[in-house]
Amino acid sequence: MELAKLRVLSDEEIQQIHNATLEILSQCGVKMHHRPMLQFLKDKGLAVDMETGIVRFSPTAIEDALAAAPAQFEVFDRQGRFAYVLGDRRSKIAAGHNAVFWVDSETGQTRPARVADVELFARICQQLECIDMIGIPVMPQDVPEPRATLLYGVRATIENSTKPIYFSTDNGKTNRACIELARAAFAGRLEEQVYAISQLSSTSPLYWEGGVLDAIMDTVPSGVPLAILPEPIAGFTAPYTLAGLVTMNNAECLSGLVMIQLLRPGAKFLYANSWTTLDMRTASALVGSTETNICRIAGAQLAHFYRLPCHTTAPNSDNHAHDEQNAWEKTFSQFCAVAAGNDLIVNCGMFATGLTCSHEQLLMDEEISAMARRIAEGLLVTPETIAVDLIRQIGPRGEGYLTCEHTLRWLRSKEYVRPRLSVCGPRTIWEARGAKDTYQIARDKVRQYAAQTEPTHPLPESIRHQLAEIIASFERDLP
Repeated sequence: MELAKLRVLSDEEIQQIHNATLEILSQCGVKMHHRPMLQFLKDKGLAVDMETGIVRFSPTAIEDALAAAPAQFEVFDRQGRFAYVLGDRRSKIAAGHNAVFWVDSETGQTRPARVADVELFARICQQLECIDMIGIPVMPQDVPEPRATLLYGVRATIENSTKPIYFSTDNGKTNRACIELARAAFAGRLEEQVYAISQLSSTSPLYWEGGVLDAIMDTVPSGVPLAILPEPIAGFTAPYTLAGLVTMNNAECLSGLVMIQLLRPGAKFLYANSWTTLDMRTASALVGSTETNICRIAGAQLAHFYRLPCHTTAPNSDNHAHDEQNAWEKTFSQFCAVAAGNDLIVNCGMFATGLTCSHEQLLMDEEISAMARRIAEGLLVTPETIAVDLIRQIGPRGEGYLTCEHTLRWLRSKEYVRPRLSVCGPRTIWEARGAKDTYQIARDKVRQYAAQTEPTHPLPESIRHQLAEIIASFERDLP
């Protein structure tokens, strides 16, 4: 059987958080800095104070939105081929996204990210078994117009991989351009098939900025699913207690759900959670702390309670080096995210509290993801896997397991995780290969990938030209 889903909340505790959320949204409400959305919600019957910008959501409005949102949806690759389902509680892993710095593979030094880094990142992702979607890993800094930096990252990702993409913006104009880039490259119909997912965030506590609301109103008609990711910080923009932090995230996420379902009933939606705690000694926001892992599990439980597809961030680390702390924080966060049943888990390749990426980290994170998913798959017990007949045939102190057909057949299955970078052999072989640690082995693999300078599935030149023109048009229209 599969590993039982991790739980940190009882059914009664989930109901307590839900009831508290209803109270917050109906009595306290959320503030919005966006007159068109305020007017829209008022016209839909919500309690809106046009002067203060406070919107209160009735329990009925929340229940209606939950009933309208789909429990799962299909995702397709750039070529219009079915890839997987989000919402089946089998975790899909994504790389990225939105860091600023890069660890150079040759020098080992941290530097501003470049478009070429994203291009190679996407080509590597294309070949990694456990990377199902690509978040735009960084905001490249070597672009002619800094306000278009995300668009250059989106284009580099689309041109170098066929895997579905995930992007995050904070304003309608950039979000529209990202969707246009996806539409131009996608072989299917973006309005009907999911190739791209847009992440938008409220501003804790209980506030929606105008640019984000612009983006919501633009995105919903396009058919592109929205992941609403509040990101409250414990003790800073939310209560310091974990239950209070989870409740704040829940309230903001559900307020986004109501807006989206009122704009288009049945719109595809992801219940998202990216947990952040605060180190009061240094005033540092942390994404790889032990407590964030508890919240990752709680967030998945709430999404399951609401029958919504869910997204979280992992594998996360707050350390600035590829070291043991990086490894244990990432392993715990990814395992908890997978074992709790989060549907989409985004952040492979990132560390340093999400500010830095490296190609080596991507490779290490993919192996951590493979391990976490394998544990979650559990133990397959059938007459064939128990193999009573084989055990009886070979008997006590018998030989033949190594060469028998049963072993050869299961050797080629997914019964065991295939090592990517892990050192698994005897010391003599390890020393003969240079006695390299995992990071050094990853650097060697990155050099092999870097030697392959062209994508495996290049876009036609006509579509590449369209992508370039979309970015050029965006830059021309900037004030």
